[in-house]
Amino acid sequence: MSALHRLLLLSFVALVTPAVRAAVVALPDLPTVVEKSAAKELADGIGRLVGTVPPIVRESAAADRTDVFYVGATAHAATVTNAFGIASWKYDEVLVKSVPDGVVIAGHPVRGPIYAADVYLEDVCGVRWWTSRESHYPQLKALPVADLDIRHAPVFRYRETYYLDSFHADFKVRSKGNFSSLTRYMLEPMEFIPPEKGGNHRLYYFKGRKSAYHSFFQILPPAKHFAAHPEWYAEIGGVRKPTQLCLNDDGMAEAFVAETRRLLREDPSADFISISQNDETRTTAAPPCECAKCRAVADAEGGAQSANVLRFANRVAAALEDEFPNLTVETFAYTWSKAAPRLTRPRRNVMVRYCDIECPFSFPLDTPGNPVSEAFMENLDKWSRIARGSLFVWDYVAGFRNYMIPHPNLRSIARNIRIFAEAGAVGVFEQGDALCCAGELAPLRHWLVSHLLWDPGRDENRLIDEFVTGYYGVRAASHVKNYISLVNDPPFENRVPVRCYHYNVTNFMSTATAFAAQRALADAVRAADGEGPAFAARVAREKLTMDQVFLLNWPEYRAWAAANGASWPYGDDRASEVEKWIAAVGRLGVKAVFETVSRGPFSDYCDRLRKGTAER
Repeated sequence: MSALHRLLLLSFVALVTPAVRAAVVALPDLPTVVEKSAAKELADGIGRLVGTVPPIVRESAAADRTDVFYVGATAHAATVTNAFGIASWKYDEVLVKSVPDGVVIAGHPVRGPIYAADVYLEDVCGVRWWTSRESHYPQLKALPVADLDIRHAPVFRYRETYYLDSFHADFKVRSKGNFSSLTRYMLEPMEFIPPEKGGNHRLYYFKGRKSAYHSFFQILPPAKHFAAHPEWYAEIGGVRKPTQLCLNDDGMAEAFVAETRRLLREDPSADFISISQNDETRTTAAPPCECAKCRAVADAEGGAQSANVLRFANRVAAALEDEFPNLTVETFAYTWSKAAPRLTRPRRNVMVRYCDIECPFSFPLDTPGNPVSEAFMENLDKWSRIARGSLFVWDYVAGFRNYMIPHPNLRSIARNIRIFAEAGAVGVFEQGDALCCAGELAPLRHWLVSHLLWDPGRDENRLIDEFVTGYYGVRAASHVKNYISLVNDPPFENRVPVRCYHYNVTNFMSTATAFAAQRALADAVRAADGEGPAFAARVAREKLTMDQVFLLNWPEYRAWAAANGASWPYGDDRASEVEKWIAAVGRLGVKAVFETVSRGPFSDYCDRLRKGTAER
């Protein structure tokens, strides 16, 4: 062998450490499809970390090897779980545990193995999946195998984050989400998690409304039945009206069960169905029935209209249980049905989804002094006691009237999720920005919410700092953090109530603060330019938030700048600045900036922005 050949060989050996050379992923001899997917996820991740993809073999072929990653229900896993005294796994529980010849990566058979593989890659090796398209895999010289001892079972059995990124199945798995709902506010297709990656819980989708929720009239539409059966519908002021159903009419209940049974037979894979009241709109009220029977039930239960809704859900669930034993019927505690009943309890296969839509989100829900929040907490305590084990929370983490307007809720998200955990909620639906690909700090919110739903004990400040530094870049991080503080701290500290519906920032942000927030993002853009195009593009996208704020408040802000000797950060011509903004969001592919079921309203919004008549 020549000296050159020996040198090349030694260089190769130096690059491929013994730990990397010997690494192997071992499966049970009869692996499940989920275990196979977990092994591939782990092997592919290891390949990106160290440059060499380890082979995937059966456990029986891994004898006498070192640095073996035992994935799933292997014999090694059984030895470890016996030592732990794990008689059965908790739902979605994971285990990452060092053994003398490698690492056991195991968990609950439905999703535990693939979750455990991702826990190893993320929490042990430092992989970061920032978004569905953007990630970071550090380059390692050796794989960590020693002194690993991670065992975790999530507090929430059901975890759903409703963001555009969560429509991507692989990213949803890596974010530990396991519930997928189709709603009417969707401009992009949603991928369901395939069975080989654990699948997802799913609500029945009502094609008529293009939604999984607010289903009374999807099952018994008044256009079809009201003329023949007005008694099936609500009595309002002594007159039958199609606002809601009359939940104590036996004929309606029989027809409702029959139609629900027919729908479920068409889609037997849905394991949840929402039996829930019609929603109200800004222009159309949908009050409950006031007939003598419905009033009597509510009166007997402390005036709680939820008693009628919950009794009806129980009745439907009981009728469907024999044919659909794995189905969960869920219903709402929402608007007029929020108050908990005095006597009625959800039956075994019924879930109550409690909604906090009226609450302010600029400070935590348990902050004293706000009557709306205090009423929510009082009801949450009652629902916690009567529906423990059957409580699902619908939380709101975006500004739905303009996704690209600052939304000051980052100081409340973590505490609110812990409140739900303390109340015994088994599921949380975090309704975020599922329409706009440039929503204000949407990637950060999804990252934060996903990690907290998996483990509410995580330090939210560390999560925010890590994301901001890793995603926006080291050079821009301090400026982005400054922006976050300017937007979120004043309403949090001063208890300024900001709900999830606002067109502008003027109710919670002073003009001086708006100028400071704009400068912070402008500084972040300049800093990110020196770190690389990916970081620069991410920060420039966030700056569009404050650009829009200035376009909405152009006359007032210009007058303030002149009166206070402040530097004006834009040109003199508002029209040209509007066109720049519209072109920038167009290049990003923005289709909507507020809740809508079509793309047309975005064009209308751009026209109103040009005219200076956008909602304020």
